[in-house]
Amino acid sequence: MIAHQIADGIATITLDAPATRNALPMAGWHALAGTVATIAAAGPRVVVLRAAVPGMFCSGSDLREIAGLAEDAAARAPFRRAMRQALAGLAGLPMPVIAAIDGDCFGAGVALALAADMRVAGPRAVFAITPAKLGITYPQEDIARLVALVGPGQAARMLYGATRIDAAEAARIGLVEDRADDAMAAATAMATAMAALSPASLVALKQAVARAPHGHDPALDALFDEAFAGDDFREGLAAFRERRPARFAEIGCALSVADASSPDRTDDGAQDT
Repeated sequence: MIAHQIADGIATITLDAPATRNALPMAGWHALAGTVATIAAAGPRVVVLRAAVPGMFCSGSDLREIAGLAEDAAARAPFRRAMRQALAGLAGLPMPVIAAIDGDCFGAGVALALAADMRVAGPRAVFAITPAKLGITYPQEDIARLVALVGPGQAARMLYGATRIDAAEAARIGLVEDRADDAMAAATAMATAMAALSPASLVALKQAVARAPHGHDPALDALFDEAFAGDDFREGLAAFRERRPARFAEIGCALSVADASSPDRTDDGAQDT
């Protein structure tokens, strides 16, 4: 259901459950959390999230398990926590994460895409957040991410209307950052370009982007100042002067995965109906 590989500084996470259009049961969320932890420990420079089969991404959480929550009150919190751990871990990876979306991206699938730093949509990508069709709601943390990305009006439109939007409309409202005829090829090209850059810079820049909405942070000033004494700066200068590609050293996982209990890292969702 969840596979991964690491090569040339790029980790690829693959959703591979085509029979359910990659709808994730609780076991799938646990598997994703474990995969993310493994990748965090390995410390690649970039991560790409994709589906194994073209024409799909993730149709949400497994509707069969969601249906069971109506009668099984004891299972509700564990189900929510399993999703939270997986999505918090993905969002908290210190290196850039790119989602390649080709096909259905519904319910918790949108939450999964929102946990990435960048999203590339293929021509078959379709997005919908549909808890109102099922009489349930969407976690406030996912709503906060959505609002931060597309604004309150467009977030309300998607949540209240439960309507589907295509790749062009997703790009227009800012839900995805790029469109391509081949989403995976485009995401891989982005990842390859990033993997050639300074991993220390990527980690620091990701921190800065994440903290930007919260105003000035002295820790970011310290990161800026300290970078000039770093090995990557010396190598970058040498490469520039010698007119050659830089050969940056691997730094491993410079930051830990975000704490799954963090209030801005919880996510749930539902399969589209």
